[in-house]
Amino acid sequence: MRYCLHFDPSHCRMWHGRLVERLSANVQAQVFSSRSAVSPHPTHVEKLLRSEAHSLFEGKTHLASPMTPEALEEKAPALNSSDEIDLVIDLVGDGSAPQGEKRLTLLFNGFPAEAALITSIMASGMPQIALIDEEGTLAATADPSGELAKGVSGSMDQTYARVITLLMAWVQNPDRWVQPLCTKRAEWPSAGQLSKQTVKNGIKANLKQIYYRLFLPSHWRIGWRWVSEADVWSRQSLEGEPWRVLDDVDNHFYADPVPWEKDGAHYLFFEDLDPRTQKGILSVVEMDENGPKGPAQPCLEEPFHLSYPFLIEHEGELYMIPETSADGKVTLYRTDNFPIGWKPFKTILTDIDAADVTITQHDGRWWLFCVTRDGGGGYSDCLSIFHADELFGPWHPHAQNPVLIDKATARPAGNFVHIDGRLCRPVQDCSSSYGARMQLVEVTNLSPDHYAQKTLKILEPNDRWPGRKLHTLNRAGRLEVIDGAILRPRLAWLKKLADRIYRPAHQ
Repeated sequence: MRYCLHFDPSHCRMWHGRLVERLSANVQAQVFSSRSAVSPHPTHVEKLLRSEAHSLFEGKTHLASPMTPEALEEKAPALNSSDEIDLVIDLVGDGSAPQGEKRLTLLFNGFPAEAALITSIMASGMPQIALIDEEGTLAATADPSGELAKGVSGSMDQTYARVITLLMAWVQNPDRWVQPLCTKRAEWPSAGQLSKQTVKNGIKANLKQIYYRLFLPSHWRIGWRWVSEADVWSRQSLEGEPWRVLDDVDNHFYADPVPWEKDGAHYLFFEDLDPRTQKGILSVVEMDENGPKGPAQPCLEEPFHLSYPFLIEHEGELYMIPETSADGKVTLYRTDNFPIGWKPFKTILTDIDAADVTITQHDGRWWLFCVTRDGGGGYSDCLSIFHADELFGPWHPHAQNPVLIDKATARPAGNFVHIDGRLCRPVQDCSSSYGARMQLVEVTNLSPDHYAQKTLKILEPNDRWPGRKLHTLNRAGRLEVIDGAILRPRLAWLKKLADRIYRPAHQ
C-alpha cells in the first residue's frame, strides 16, 4: 500500500510523524508526503500556542508540538510526479492534493485544515473528527474525549491522538459505522477576544486551586434500593423506590457498584479508593432489607489500581474481571472463599489498556466490550469489542475495532440487559465531563464484522439522586445500584451540610 500525506508545512506537527510511523509499521506500506501552500495562523494564536508549550507542557513534546517539514520528509519522502499512490490523506482540503486511487480529507466540525480544529476548540471545545472520501461521502467519524486536555494545545493533542486512531481504523477496515456529520463553522477570535479569554482561563485556574483546598477531588458514592419489576430499565428514569446512600468511611470514595445474589443473600462489590493514595482496591458488603449487614471488607487488592469488579457465572463457577488497565491485561479471578479471597485464574487478553470490561452472550457467541486507549488521547472514547466461542478464549478482535470513537456512548456503565430479545447496555456519557451522565443504549447490529447502536434514553442526576455525576447502573435479584459524584468538603461542618444537600429525595 502506498500512502501520501498532504500537509501544510507551516503547521507540521509531531502527530504527522506519529501517523507516518503507524502507517509504515506494515512492511508492505510506503508513505510519501506532499506540501500545500503555506497558510500561517494569526500571530496572536501562534503566540498563545508557544505560551502554552511553556506553561502547560513545560517544553515537553506532545502530538501538537511543531515539527519541521524536513524532519517529516525524512520519515515520508516528498512525492515525485511518477509515484503512483493508493491513498491520499488530505490534511489541508484546499484542492491542491495530488491524485491517488483514493482520497480521504480530514474535517473538524465539517471543515478542513488545522484552522478549523483550533477555531472549533476555542469556540465550543473538542470537535467532531470526520473523514470524507473523494466523492464527498462520509467515510468515518469520531467524537474524542477531552478529559485530559490542558488549554488549546492540550485539546489539539487529544484530538490528534484520535485522528490517528480513526485513520488507522479506517485503513484496517474502511467499513465503518458513522454518525451524522457535524457542520459548525467557527472564526478566528480577535487578539482582544483571545486576551480576555486568557484572563478568564487564568482566573478559572486560580479558582480551581482554591476549590481543591476546600474540597476533595470528585467524591463518588453508591446508591442502592430494593426493587421488584419497576427498575431503571423498565421506567427509563431514576423514579420509583427511594435511593439510599452506602455510607463511606474516612472519606474513601465508593464507585462502580456490582451486586450479586447467592443462596438468597445479596452482596455488593465496589471500587474502594483512599484519596490519600489514589489507589483503588475492591471491597464487598452483604446487604439485607435495612442495608449493609456489617462493615465493608476488602476482597481484592493488587500492587496496581483496581476498579469495576465485573462478575460473571459460567458452568457453575463465579468469576470476577476487575479493571486492571494499569497491568495491561484482562484477567479472570476466582475465589474458594466467597465473597473474599479472589485470586487470578486465567488471563484472556494481554498487552491491552482496557477499562470497564463487560461480557455477555449473544447469538451463540461471547462478546467482550471495553474502552481502550490507543497510545494517547482520553480514556473514555474508544469502544473495542472482542468475541469468542468460549469464555476462556481465544478472544478475537472485532473487524472494526475500535468500533466507535465517541465520548458520549463508548464507555460501559454496567451489565448488559436483554429486553424482549434486544441487547441493551448502559453507557457513560462523558460529553461534558467524565461520568457526568448516562445513556441507555440498544445494540442494533452486532457481528464479528459490524456494529451499530442507538440511544434509548439519557439519564442525569436529579432530586432522586442529587449530585454532579451519574456513572454506573447494575441490578442483581432485587438489589439495584447506581453511583455518582458529589462535592465533598474537607472541613467537617461543611461535609455535614453537603450531605444534607445531596441526600436523595424521600430517603
